[in-house]
Parts: sequence; structure tokens; C-alpha cells
Amino acid sequence: MLLDNIIYLPVIFALLFFVFKKNKLLNENILYSKHKNLAQNQRTPIIIGGIYIYLILFFYFPDEFLNLKIFALLILLIGISSDKNFIVSPLSRLLLQIFILSFLISIDSLYIKSINIDFIDFILKYDIANIILTVFCFLVLINGSNFLDGLNGLLSGYFILIILSLIYIDFYNSEIVITNLDQINILLVGLLIFISFNFLGYSFLGDGGAYLVSLILGYFLIQNYNNNIFISPYFVALMFWYPAFENLFSLSRRIYLKSKVSKPDNYHLHQLILKFLTKKLTIKNLNSFTSLLILFYNFFIFGISLKYFYHSKILISLILFNIFVYLSLYYFLSKNFVSKK
Repeated sequence: MLLDNIIYLPVIFALLFFVFKKNKLLNENILYSKHKNLAQNQRTPIIIGGIYIYLILFFYFPDEFLNLKIFALLILLIGISSDKNFIVSPLSRLLLQIFILSFLISIDSLYIKSINIDFIDFILKYDIANIILTVFCFLVLINGSNFLDGLNGLLSGYFILIILSLIYIDFYNSEIVITNLDQINILLVGLLIFISFNFLGYSFLGDGGAYLVSLILGYFLIQNYNNNIFISPYFVALMFWYPAFENLFSLSRRIYLKSKVSKPDNYHLHQLILKFLTKKLTIKNLNSFTSLLILFYNFFIFGISLKYFYHSKILISLILFNIFVYLSLYYFLSKNFVSKK
């Protein structure tokens, strides 16, 4: 059985870590990723998360995911090229992502069927409009997820919360059947192994890992939304609210401040929270502690959403509440930590 082979996952990770550490492959370089340099903790993390997760996808997912395996590999390679500064231009990466995602969505018919707004749903009946919307959602998600990889355990922990939410819905709701649950469980175990090193600052998902895992989870969530009439589209939106809003807000902030949109900075909300706590607390591993605080908040929000995964109005209210909390915190913290230049 598929799940019987999870015993090999720690071995795969250990071998990858040893080989990459010994040969200094894919070491994090803060000169290439300024927005992640708060997470160094005097260590040189190895960016093996993406390769590790792709091996899980390749070996543990059946042949029905062949298209996902092919296009996920291409997305991973774009991320690794970004990690190693091979593809310097953000525009080039974005265009490549659009090209790859458009093919994957078209081939696998991975369309967002409805968002419960009549005039938009009417437009979505046209395949080209649906592809454009779905590609846009994936672009916001995978690039926003990359922003969250700057604190130890934050992004991998957030992905784990999403997976646990899917498992919970399947287990406690007889009318809901989460498809591909074996693969979701395998991904969960893989991330749990990874996060133990990630929290300690020894490894990162990196751009490649952030792109890859968010692509896989976005793929699964859209599939399950389309296959279960009881799941609201805003449940999917709520699951990804944090990386998505982080991306959209960061772009808007840079445009407003007239700074270069593609230039990384240390003014993301999680980084401002860390800077604030650094002044207030003397905890040894404050980096991971900050991640846990943010994850605890999202755990609470996700917990509420699991009771109302079918109720669009409540889910929209939760999304708006999250945005309010985000903006309020950002306004408070930005007074001291965001440059006005």
C-alpha cells in the first residue's frame, strides 16, 4: 500500500540533507534573497525543500498525476533558478509561470467553476476567461507563498494547517469526500519531517519549494471544491488568504511608496512582527516563536472555517476580518519599522 512506504521519507530527507550539506549545494545566499535574511540564525540553510517534496510527488503519486509531475518540475526549476540567481528578472519568471500554469490548467481542466457571483460565473462559462482567472489565482498564491518562506517554519507550517483542514473535513463530514486523500496524507508526513529542520533554521523550502507545494495544494483544493458541491469557493480562498494577501498587499505597498515592485525587502508583516518582538522579548529562538504565533492565529481562523466550510457569507466575513487584522497590525508596526523613503 502507498501509505506503508512512508517509512522511507525520513531516509530520503536525511540522504538529501547529507549530500547537499557535504557538497554545499543549494546553500541559501542572503545576497540573492534579502527578504529571507532574518531567518539565518547564524546558520547557512540548505534549500532542499523543493527537491524533497518533488521526490515525494514523483515516487508516491500515481500515474494519473503525470501532468502535474511534469509541470510541477518546470515550476520547481524556475524556483531553483531564482534561488541560485540564474533567472534574475522577476518578469521572466512571471512569464514562464504563466506559460506553464496555462498549459497545466488547460490540459487537466483545472477550472474554477464558480465563485457564487452570478455575473462573474456567467463570464467563467467561457474557457479562456476561466483559464485567465485560474492562472491569476495560482500566480498570486505561489508568489505570495514565496514571501512567507522568510521565517523558520512559517510557510511549511501554514501548508500543514491547510492539509490538516482537508483531513478534518473528510473525517468529520460524511457528505464530503476529499479526493486523493492518500497523496494528501503522504504530503503531510513529508512536510512534518521537513518542518523539524525548517524550524531550527537548517533548511528552507526556497523559491522552488514555495512554488511547488503551493501549486500542489492549490491543485488539490480546486479539484476538491469542484468535486464537492457542499464546499464554498470562499473556503478555498480562506485557506490561501495569507500568502495571497501578502502578495497583493506587498505589491500595492511598493507601488504606493514608489519603490521597485520586484525588489525584495524586509517589510513583510511577519518580518515586522519579528522586529517588534525582538525589542520586547529575550527568547532564544525568537524567529521560530514568531512563526508559531502567526500559525496559532491561522489555526484559530481555520478552526472556525471548518465549521462553516459551506457558508460563503461567514467565510467572506472571516477573510475580511483577516485583512482587517493584517492591515491594523501593519499600520501599528510600520510606524517604527518601515522606511518612509
